[in-house]
Amino acid sequence: MEQSIGSHELYQHLKTHGRAEIDGWAINADGAEIWLTNPYGIDVGFYANNAEGCAGILERISTDDHEREWGTL
Repeated sequence: MEQSIGSHELYQHLKTHGRAEIDGWAINADGAEIWLTNPYGIDVGFYANNAEGCAGILERISTDDHEREWGTL
């Protein structure tokens, strides 16, 4: 999916398909939550399964600079 998608469109897509991918980020709807996995395969957040949660996900993706290293310590 394109990053320019709106939160309502993303929410509708997740209601229909249950999963989306934007710029390597995996977005998965699971019951009352949507979980977000970064391009390195690490779960980085849970959001409400609604348009507002999708807005938070899109904000997180758009503001991530991909300059930090992801992993466990």
